[in-house]
Amino acid sequence: MRLGLRKDIDWQYVGATLAREDDLAQVEFLRAFVQECNSWGTRLQVEQQLAYVNQKLTPDERETLAMLGYDAKEG
Repeated sequence: MRLGLRKDIDWQYVGATLAREDDLAQVEFLRAFVQECNSWGTRLQVEQQLAYVNQKLTPDERETLAMLGYDAKEG
């Protein structure tokens, strides 16, 4: 990890805390996540990693997150 974060992070706690934040905090987190992913080198690396994550999510979890990719101009 570029920023050298600790390995023993309680991700369930982080996720629960982030879920209860407002949209501005959530956007800040997601932008930082995307920026970090885009620092890896290639778009293919990012797409592969997100595909691995996608495979491990349940259909219900993917449906819940689908709105993140929704573009009102397309729909």
